[in-house]
Amino acid sequence: MKTSTSYERAAMPEGTASVLDTRTIENANANLLAVLKPGHSVLDVGCGSGTITKGIAKYAGKVTGLDRSEALISLAKVNPGGVTFIVGDIMDYNPNEKFDIITTARTLQWIAQPRDVINKMVSLLKPGGLLCVLDYNHEAIRWDPAPPQSMLDFYAAFLKWRADAGMDNAIADHVIDLVHVKALKMTVEQQDEYAERGMEGFDTHISLWKKVAETRGNQLVADGYITEAARLRAIEEYDVWAKEEARSMRLYLKATHATF
Repeated sequence: MKTSTSYERAAMPEGTASVLDTRTIENANANLLAVLKPGHSVLDVGCGSGTITKGIAKYAGKVTGLDRSEALISLAKVNPGGVTFIVGDIMDYNPNEKFDIITTARTLQWIAQPRDVINKMVSLLKPGGLLCVLDYNHEAIRWDPAPPQSMLDFYAAFLKWRADAGMDNAIADHVIDLVHVKALKMTVEQQDEYAERGMEGFDTHISLWKKVAETRGNQLVADGYITEAARLRAIEEYDVWAKEEARSMRLYLKATHATF
């Protein structure tokens, strides 16, 4: 197998923006709505194409979006919506001012040393500042009914590919262990992404893993975790299942807010 690093495996493949651009603060980062206030300075770490970040700007003051993908930041800058977008790695980011709120959503799942990243983000908070982490436990996904075996095999390979690079597939449930020692106070709230047939957005929700196989799947093939034939079979059979059989899918998502 190819020994690519977690940093390389976390790189957003071409086509990812089509998933990111469906997300808004209201439908994908609603945990922030209760804590944002006018005048707050906010840093969004791993902002991607910036759709959620621009939503944050509607509720807060000065907002900065940081992501190491030049391609995604370029998309974000087309219509920046009052947000300052920066290409960069959080570990190398040293701004002149600190923030009231730092948010990172669905990002720690791609990092092999999440404690280091959390400590860095905490160091960029003002006294009494708030760190908001939203992330998945990929081990707790629930499909009804189960998808085709080809997709289950792809999903197992996906989790192993991630774990072998040091990524935590259950990071949502481990954030609390990474922040509780230093936090002055903390709240944890379940924010599962759920849709069932007949609900608005069901087709987009259920097709997520087809999109992952079409994009991330190429990385799994390159790294030797699945064959190209298996990837294509998973896409084809999952697509049929999603259109004809799928009733619901629940992605386990948890929001952890810690004040420092």
